[in-house]
Amino acid sequence: MFERTVEYYRLINRPGEAEDSVAFRAAVLATVLISVVAAVKYGAVGAATGSLVVAGVVAGSVFSHFTRKRSNLLIKMVLSVLLLAVFAVFWTDLGASIHDLRYPLVRLFLWLQVLHSFDLPSRRDLDFSLVSAAVLVAFAGSLSIDSGFLYLLVPFFAAGLVSLYLGHRSALQSSADVFVPSKKRPGSSVALAVVVLVPISVGLFMLLPRLPGFNSYYLPMSGSGGTPAAFGPLIRNPGYEAVTRFPSEPLPYNQDAYFGFSSFLDLRMRGVPVDRVVMKVRSERPQYWRAAAFDRFRGNGWENSEEVREELASSSLPLTISYPGELSRYSTRELVQTFFIERKLPNTVFAAYVPRDLYFPTTVVKVDSMMSVLVPVTLDPGLIYTVVSEVSEVTPAMLDYSYGRYPASMTERYCQLPEMSPAVGELARSITGDSHTAYRKVRAICDYLRGAYPYDLGVGKQGRDENTVEFFLFKAKRGYCEHFATAMAVLCRTLEIPARVAVGYDIGEYNSLTGYYEVNARDAHAWTEVYLPPYGWIQFDPTPGWGDPHSMPARDSTWSGLSLLTNIGRVLGKVVPASWGRALKSAWLATGRAFGAVASEVSSFVRRWWSWLAAAALLSAAALLSRRLLRRRTRRPPPAPSEPGPAERAALAFERMARALAAVGISRPPSVTAVEFARTADAALSSEAAGRAAAIFNAARFAARVDPVTLDELDSAVSAVVEEVARKKNPGSRHGDPGP
Repeated sequence: MFERTVEYYRLINRPGEAEDSVAFRAAVLATVLISVVAAVKYGAVGAATGSLVVAGVVAGSVFSHFTRKRSNLLIKMVLSVLLLAVFAVFWTDLGASIHDLRYPLVRLFLWLQVLHSFDLPSRRDLDFSLVSAAVLVAFAGSLSIDSGFLYLLVPFFAAGLVSLYLGHRSALQSSADVFVPSKKRPGSSVALAVVVLVPISVGLFMLLPRLPGFNSYYLPMSGSGGTPAAFGPLIRNPGYEAVTRFPSEPLPYNQDAYFGFSSFLDLRMRGVPVDRVVMKVRSERPQYWRAAAFDRFRGNGWENSEEVREELASSSLPLTISYPGELSRYSTRELVQTFFIERKLPNTVFAAYVPRDLYFPTTVVKVDSMMSVLVPVTLDPGLIYTVVSEVSEVTPAMLDYSYGRYPASMTERYCQLPEMSPAVGELARSITGDSHTAYRKVRAICDYLRGAYPYDLGVGKQGRDENTVEFFLFKAKRGYCEHFATAMAVLCRTLEIPARVAVGYDIGEYNSLTGYYEVNARDAHAWTEVYLPPYGWIQFDPTPGWGDPHSMPARDSTWSGLSLLTNIGRVLGKVVPASWGRALKSAWLATGRAFGAVASEVSSFVRRWWSWLAAAALLSAAALLSRRLLRRRTRRPPPAPSEPGPAERAALAFERMARALAAVGISRPPSVTAVEFARTADAALSSEAAGRAAAIFNAARFAARVDPVTLDELDSAVSAVVEEVARKKNPGSRHGDPGP
């Protein structure tokens, strides 16, 4: 029984036709190594494991080349056992990564590449390595969150193109009995293919629609471990760790940390953050990434009055965020966001309002009644977490009909104001005029601030104890986002409409290459939240130049590839000299914006008139079909056949020989090559004429250029075979005489 099993194993592992092309093998190895480097770079495995994978692939490829003509049964049996072990590890890894299956899949393909590299005798095995490499690169692309992936994709594309060319060349050489190489240099053909294919590929990428059904909805997060379970109730801002209470004097400005990510918001502070990306967000639609909110207005700043936060603990994910006694909200939808932290940030969860399910490497969080969530650790670079938020879906028409009484506890807390000039209340009443609903009053205040006051980061300083709203509205008459958000909240409060200030980040800039929102430190922002029953807290942004967060439209990503030029401009701007980079970046950005505007208009037009466009397309198709049918009825007689070319002449000559041989019972099966057929014919005819004709036929058929002399020689050789067949039929006939 064992011997039969071994024999069967030997039978199914018979070596195929060995691939001898060293160039093809080297190109495939380069392609595979680029895919492995891409997977390692974007976090599938660590650097040590990645080095081991690279060494294994190289060693296996070299081993396969030198043993390509052997059966290697023992090696294959060892590889089979190791393959089972790899799959066992994969299933274990899969159970620990249920929220993001990409990482175990990439690790599986990496080890499969290592094992497979030790068994690459034939071209088919090398082709499988290319397919696996393409899968690895695709996974690496899904793991990448920056445009740097292009620097790996371009060499992978080039190496893959060379591999396909060399593989095709090797296939032609092995399938043809006589291979006549082209005198044209292969490098020029590859260069021409790259010049033609790259623009076509980029154009197709830009023009093809991104269908929503192809979006991925995995829920990635960093691995857990070592996270403390006990921590304080205050936000820990890495840039202002020493201060936990509102200071008597303005703090020194730290350009590496936004001062609003704290338990207080000092409106006396000034400064501009550094220009760098702090995090990247994957989200189906844009939102403000909220960090905290403030309810108590001091006159020159805000505070969070809650000294104690609700602690939520769970040993399994997700952590469900809630607060005792929170009011119901209506007209909401779920939104999944994944955050990739690039710079150190405070220990607060950034998320679209309201966060509900949190996938974070911790078992405990703390939440206040304003639904700001604290975690035990600061958000360090490399951290990944996912939030499922309950975002508002209300429309202005719905808000215009909002109704309901405010609980006394809410007005007492969110309509609180310190002593200030009565001019503030008078301004609020003059702005709202005869507006009858709370929403219209809020909308009027928001629009007034947007139109009457410019946004200016260089506004002068206010006094230490000066009221910020009075300073902004009546003295400076310009300001930055904290001024606008504070002024709107205070104006609403004077009308007994509950309002508060929230801080976080603006949506950032969408990168069509990666599909992520890139959030810059300069996107740190403040806005206003107003309570409108029964829809809950609704976000408004009175700062000029920013969107309306409560009615922010979903990004139309269907034609987002047209913004590729913008992203290429940003990438090139970083790798060329600064003076060139600014000019080149400006030009590309302008071109990208122009293409984006055109794409937006086209997309809007298609969405609006799609039914008419479909009808027009159907009518056009019907007209073309009718025209073709009419032409078929009145079709002219076909033109006279043109003179056959050299390749066709060679095929016709060989076909004439095959028909002559078939007449004496020497037929050619489809699987038999020309030379094999000729050998059979020469053996039957006791001649060498058919072999000579087949050799000349192969030379003429597969040559880049065919000399007319070669075709004449082929005709003569075929005629000689026909004469031999004639003598076979009539043994008594003379040479050249067909007989009686």
